[in-house]
Amino acid sequence: MTKKTISLKDSLEISEKNCNVFFKRHINPGLLSIYRILGFANMPIESAKGLKLFLKDGRTILDFTSGIGVLALGHNHPKIVEAEKFCHEKNIIDVQKFGVNRLQAILAYNISQVMPEPLDTSFFSVSGAEAIEAGIKLITRIQPSYKEYFISFREDYHGKTHGALSFSNTENFSTGFHTSIPKKNVILVEHGNISNLEKTILNHKLTEGRNSIAALIIEPIQGQTLEVPPRGYLNDVLALCKKNDILMLVDEIKVGMGRTGNLFSFFDENIVPDIVTISKALGGGKRAIGVMVTSAELSKKAYGKRKDSALHSTTFGGLGETCAVAIETLDIISSKIFLDDIKEKSVYFFDKLNALQNKYPEKITNIIGKGLFIGVEFDFSGYEKFLTKLRIPFINDMRIALMGSIVRCLYEKYGLLLHFTPPRPNVLVIMPPLIITKKEIDYFTTCFDNLLEKDLFNLLTKFVTANVKDLIPK
Repeated sequence: MTKKTISLKDSLEISEKNCNVFFKRHINPGLLSIYRILGFANMPIESAKGLKLFLKDGRTILDFTSGIGVLALGHNHPKIVEAEKFCHEKNIIDVQKFGVNRLQAILAYNISQVMPEPLDTSFFSVSGAEAIEAGIKLITRIQPSYKEYFISFREDYHGKTHGALSFSNTENFSTGFHTSIPKKNVILVEHGNISNLEKTILNHKLTEGRNSIAALIIEPIQGQTLEVPPRGYLNDVLALCKKNDILMLVDEIKVGMGRTGNLFSFFDENIVPDIVTISKALGGGKRAIGVMVTSAELSKKAYGKRKDSALHSTTFGGLGETCAVAIETLDIISSKIFLDDIKEKSVYFFDKLNALQNKYPEKITNIIGKGLFIGVEFDFSGYEKFLTKLRIPFINDMRIALMGSIVRCLYEKYGLLLHFTPPRPNVLVIMPPLIITKKEIDYFTTCFDNLLEKDLFNLLTKFVTANVKDLIPK
């Protein structure tokens, strides 16, 4: 049999049915099954702009997922497209492995200008998980060998590489994998509970005032559960770390870059951690980039000697055009006008959603999150009890089925793309691009109001009936 590849031009003309066949055969059949259940397998996207996905069948979908945090500026932001075009027209060098990459140097300088002192040194990677890996390696290079333990937080998520998975206890991500940091060396504590953290540190005291904990790794706001800690918590965490010579790594990969209304969420408490990781939105929705930011002092301690300067590197980290896009993205998002606009729209959005909670208290228990990272927490208890009696054998978690029916209805009937996370399946995640308008917020809340008027059980019944084949575990 003669094998034949498909050209770029022809690839854009391939039918959605054939694309699904290729995806199932050559990428991930299990994931395609999930997309089918949620209705997302039928998404023939022709183009995208801002929040809008324009489909070949004439539908327009509003994207309230932001590519799980990547699309802070929406799809194909004109300034980001222009930055790429500028690089192409000028034939800007992209790959420069020997000698100083100008754009990389400028991006690192710009990051130092928006970070509090002494966070002035950057290591560039291709992803957030890679940035976490860089942070782990920095920590283990710096800290003495007797500091063999790390503190992480239940339901925190830091990526799917072996190092990053060491600090995740979320079953659907970590089950069945070995990790680079043994699980016995990772201490899990409750997010937001300072007394629990203090006791944990106290339990790892050694002689002569020393302790065995190398570092603490934390999401300031949990990306999977949208858990926002009490005011002052991060300050208390940092104080405990400083007191006990524990390095503090703050993971801003998902909630940073303006998502909470500040450039970075840890700015809310005016703290200065030892290490910060950034990714997702920094690429402007066009480029893959991650950054580990630390102080010159810690960087020098780890890699300051000439013979050690290349101990940690990555081939595709900090390429020229990627840095150009990141420079433009950072410039847009760090603007006070832009950040103030996010805060204003956040208040507006929360007010709208709180009004819906008051209208449907039997369905909505809480509106959680911060900025434009919002969760609608549903009360499924009544439905769960009834549905459990039905004993539908192929549905293990009724909350997932109920939320799946809501997500599918929002997509198919109202043209709204949303998602939820397995660790908290009763929470609908609202994570729109930061450029969202009040008009688009109004459209969402109107549609959501219409959905909430419906009987969720009937919604689930239709959902299960339409998806029986795909719902059966394989």
